[in-house]
Amino acid sequence: MVRDISDIVAKCGANILSLSVRPGEIYLQVEPLHEEKLRFIIQKVALIQDVYEVTPIEWMPHELAEQQLRNVINSVQEGIISVNGNFVITICNLRATELLGLEQPPVGKPLSDVFEIPAEILKHLQEGKLLEQKEISISTPRGRLKLMINSRPVFDDRGKPSGAVMSFQKMSEVRRLAHSLTRPVMVTFDDIIYESNKMKEIVEIAKTIAQGDSTVLLRGESGTGKELFARAIHMASPRKDRPFVAVNCAAIPDTLLESELFGYADGTFTGARKGGRQGLFEFAHHGTIFLDEIGEIPPYVQAKLLRVLQEGSVRRLGEMEETRVDVRVIAATNRPLEEMIVRGDFRQDLFYRLNVIPIYLPPLREHKKDITVLVDYFINKFNQRFGKKVQGISPEALDYLMRYDWPGNIRELENVMERAMNLARDFIIKPQDIIINAPDFLASSSEKYFHLKDAVRETEKETLIRALSQGGSARKAAKILGVSHTTVIKKIKKYGLSL
Repeated sequence: MVRDISDIVAKCGANILSLSVRPGEIYLQVEPLHEEKLRFIIQKVALIQDVYEVTPIEWMPHELAEQQLRNVINSVQEGIISVNGNFVITICNLRATELLGLEQPPVGKPLSDVFEIPAEILKHLQEGKLLEQKEISISTPRGRLKLMINSRPVFDDRGKPSGAVMSFQKMSEVRRLAHSLTRPVMVTFDDIIYESNKMKEIVEIAKTIAQGDSTVLLRGESGTGKELFARAIHMASPRKDRPFVAVNCAAIPDTLLESELFGYADGTFTGARKGGRQGLFEFAHHGTIFLDEIGEIPPYVQAKLLRVLQEGSVRRLGEMEETRVDVRVIAATNRPLEEMIVRGDFRQDLFYRLNVIPIYLPPLREHKKDITVLVDYFINKFNQRFGKKVQGISPEALDYLMRYDWPGNIRELENVMERAMNLARDFIIKPQDIIINAPDFLASSSEKYFHLKDAVRETEKETLIRALSQGGSARKAAKILGVSHTTVIKKIKKYGLSL
């Protein structure tokens, strides 16, 4: 039948462009013909024995399959490039064309003409090895581009490598995806509990500056809610759908702080992760980075941080190339930075860069009017956590709280209320349930602790809380307690405390 059809087409002086045979079907594509000649061919083919129907179609089966494949690969958000055994591009979707800054898909061109292939990736392609989540940096007409690339080999009938299919994404998109999957519950200004006019004025200022991009410096004693304000500012800003990265500069050892903030290249130091690692500034790209305890960073990191603020770019350890970052910086400290500048412990130029919009969060003793609403909030919070039904606090117990100066501020009040909720036997918190310091706690809870180890544990926890409140940071607390900075960090984690 194929021979008979071919004879008819040939006698009409037409050429067959493609032919596809399937069970019960023959698909034929001929060169463009006049309508009369085409009708004649269809009539003649219909007279062949066992031909039941001749139907014109718009696409050949292989053309339809190719079009469907093209539609699929063009619909994905990743760039996709397929190469043959000679590293010539056979498929390039629209997203890859866009990412590489090209006007049209570079099909038929050698891969090396499109971008420089890192030696490690070239080796994997040549050896037919799988490559997963490799970060690379390439040059494009739009400048340097950081990509996360994956590659799967293609093998021929003999099992030898005959090409590969590569997919890649911009690192900024990878970071955004990681953020969306790991994003913690964020707080807003509605989550800040207050009643006093003083706090109302501060919240209104913070709401206003949230709309901009300027650097914010939150100042105040430990436990006044600096991180709470930082998160609320981020959520009220145009960056709210982008990463919020919180960094406690006091909790990271000096030797690791630089690499954590700015990242490092492959093989920079012993124990470094293979392939290098991006820093927290890169992860916060288009978002906000919160540098808590900014007064704790060492001078050499201060210098590098200053450059990031001035130039808007970071350089990983062990690399010469700089990466542009669009990050809003919110810093916080309870340290007297002005005194540290005089002593030479903090750079004056960095202070000016950070102190663009200063916000001072007052200690709780300066807005005690808020204690009442904070107590009600903590009662509701711990009722839900502990499954209790405490309805309120007695006037005597509230008066006890109002007369205390709260050196640990709102964090200390929360700890006291958590303890009171655990001790409360009735539906009302009474004065005997309020235990503020360790001696009172041990004296009034002798029925609760029968073993020496329990008393020692609670005394250690209370002592640590007081040292943190007094020192304002893990390093200062370590000096007060006469132990190492690492020991304090371990104890903080042990007792579930926060700086």
